[in-house]
Amino acid sequence: MDLETAIRTRRSIRKFTTAPVIDETIRELLDVARWAPSWANTQCWSVHVLGGAALERLRAAYRDAVEHKAERRFDVPPHRPDWPAPMRARTQRLLAARAAATEVAPVTPPPFPADLFAAPRMVLFAVDERLQAEYACFDAGLLVQSFCLAAHARGLGTCIMAMAVAYADVLRELVPQARGQRFVVGVAVGVPDEQAPVNGFPRERAGLDEIATFTTA
Repeated sequence: MDLETAIRTRRSIRKFTTAPVIDETIRELLDVARWAPSWANTQCWSVHVLGGAALERLRAAYRDAVEHKAERRFDVPPHRPDWPAPMRARTQRLLAARAAATEVAPVTPPPFPADLFAAPRMVLFAVDERLQAEYACFDAGLLVQSFCLAAHARGLGTCIMAMAVAYADVLRELVPQARGQRFVVGVAVGVPDEQAPVNGFPRERAGLDEIATFTTA
């Protein structure tokens, strides 16, 4: 798959088959992604890969947190709900398209995905807590995008999930290697269920003139 095709056709996958994703596959994807750029070549990121029993413990912990209405504790503040109108409209159109394809009415706020879309792998991206969060998160985003494009090029699906790190304290209990780090985002990884409507509804992007200006004088 050429780069432009990978960029244009990658999409968020919310239903996966039961096919496993082995450690070696994730290692190969991360080996490609680690060539992402970073500020002054700091490579400030850390990656934690969960699967098998460890991932099931995470799902159980998240289900328990939801059931007991535990407070969500993000390491990086999530988006505020009062988005500017054009951005809010884009989200509403996305939810409407997804609802039409899946024949499931959208719910506000959407239910917490405690099962993490039943993906066989969850890849958690974190940065050192001593760093300036804004720049460190930007660098982590470059790594995440590179990882997701590499996965898509190999026929795997991904879903970038802020909610995967909504209970950061829970994550640090399950992943002690992440002490001293801020969780930025999680990425669900698996083989896409090509028949699932939630994986195939029409998407849109803002027109170029909406997002770009050219100044030459």
